[in-house]
Amino acid sequence: MTTKFKLSGLTCEACVKLATMRLKRLTGVKDVIIKLATGETEIIADHEISDKEAELVLAGSEYTIVKK
Repeated sequence: MTTKFKLSGLTCEACVKLATMRLKRLTGVKDVIIKLATGETEIIADHEISDKEAELVLAGSEYTIVKK
């Protein structure tokens, strides 16, 4: 299942790597794809990842989910 959202606070490739590492900590996540230019994020996992789950692993970082 693919979950999509937008992240803010990404300023460089290192930010993308750090955000990716944090999101991959979520149970069932197989892959994370983040586009630096737009912040568009895709999480491929066994189940749909909620905004709340993603926010929990991103807590304490500069990266936040942009609410639509």
